[in-house]
Amino acid sequence: MNGNISQLSQELNNTNINLNEKSSSSFKDYKYKEPIKDYSRYFSLRNSTPCQLTEVEISTFLVSNEIYSFGAGVPSKLFFPFKELEFNFNFMENEKVRLSKEDLEMIQQYSDSPGLPKLRNWCKSLQMRYHGLCDPKTPGKEWDLLMTPGSQHAIDCLVKAFFNRGDSLVVERYTYGGMFAVTQPAGVNFAPCVMDDRGMIPNELNNLLSNWESIHPTKKFPKLIYIIPHGQNPTGVLYDMERKEEIYKIACKYDLLIIEDDPHFFLQLDNEKDINGRRILNKSFLSIDKEDRVIRLDTFSKFLTSGARMGFVTTNSKLFGAIAFELNASVFHSSGLTQIALEKLLTSWGEEIFDNHVNHVQEVLIRKRNETIELLEKHLKGQIEYKVPKAGLYFWVKLLGIDCSYEFVRDVLRHHKVIFGLGISSSPDRYVKTPYIRVTFSYLEKEDGEVAFKILSDCLKDYIKNKKKIEPDQDVTFYNNLNGENNN
Repeated sequence: MNGNISQLSQELNNTNINLNEKSSSSFKDYKYKEPIKDYSRYFSLRNSTPCQLTEVEISTFLVSNEIYSFGAGVPSKLFFPFKELEFNFNFMENEKVRLSKEDLEMIQQYSDSPGLPKLRNWCKSLQMRYHGLCDPKTPGKEWDLLMTPGSQHAIDCLVKAFFNRGDSLVVERYTYGGMFAVTQPAGVNFAPCVMDDRGMIPNELNNLLSNWESIHPTKKFPKLIYIIPHGQNPTGVLYDMERKEEIYKIACKYDLLIIEDDPHFFLQLDNEKDINGRRILNKSFLSIDKEDRVIRLDTFSKFLTSGARMGFVTTNSKLFGAIAFELNASVFHSSGLTQIALEKLLTSWGEEIFDNHVNHVQEVLIRKRNETIELLEKHLKGQIEYKVPKAGLYFWVKLLGIDCSYEFVRDVLRHHKVIFGLGISSSPDRYVKTPYIRVTFSYLEKEDGEVAFKILSDCLKDYIKNKKKIEPDQDVTFYNNLNGENNN
């Protein structure tokens, strides 16, 4: 134990933080400082010692029309199978987009690791339009973005870039379960923060960090916070601007970076509309990033197409290289075919049609949300508790009268061919039972919901009445092991 405390003290010394001093001052009084210049303390050992390649070596791996290059391990264009590709997009009145010969050759060959230039430029314009970013090359405020095969791969790159085994990450009490698939095998420790209807509670976060040595005496002090600010997964919470500013000040106060994973940004449903009838979307953490602390993850999966597996990471230029290195080391670059399809779609649409599509998605989700409320009230009133999500795709539903939704779904519900998301799948603490389920209303058709919610209601009644008589299913050992129970 003494060794762990000593190690923790060293970690705190490396962060230039005096917790006694910080705990005595209010985060609301924090005065912003100059943007971070040196990020070396945040990087993982892996990222701090990347493969050492000289500029000359790197040039031998690249293909260019400007030089005679025979060093790269690239196939001949005579091998390429695609001779012609043509797209027919929604909202384009059957106007077809055909790829040029040059585009076809480009997407069937290796390309720039950060992504196709035209697609990246479109995404940069999106960030400037919706998040108020300046021109990417503004002196002293340089930023950049790179395309990734979905946000899941972006998370993988960030874990490799910033975390060593045993490092700590501050997360929301319930959070995106797919993130655990990357962080848990990497040996990352989680420090969950209590939430309310507006997200992480600032006083709770400040208390967690100022009393770190007593709350988590054997864990390293964190370097990053992971947050899903709009339509939080799984709770549906929407962080308002005041809450974001409070969380951001705390991150500054304790010298933490923020991973802003925001797949539901365009799925804000209850916002006021502008004179054109489009919803005015809440500002992001990226839009208020005065000290260059935010790494923002966007994806096309939730409002355009999930099968495309395409997202993008936006951050300041000082952090960009470390993330780009991990992308290049893992997949070289995202799929050229997917990138060109999105590039042609988005550039053909233009801003107006893109905004119309976003508005269409929001209207569909509002209708489906209202239908789900109707079904919940009809079939499950008195058996559940929930709050109407203001954004995103999910209802976070508490099942009354049970303490573990996992056991209920495992032993009863799934045998009636009904499945919902499990609370334990979203919990950073797998040892704590939870009565919650996640209901994805975006995918719900009303006629299916009528059947499924009636079954859920009947099963809840029977389960509560006959719980002791129900035999645990075969995978009971798995759950008991999670809870540290002895099965011998």
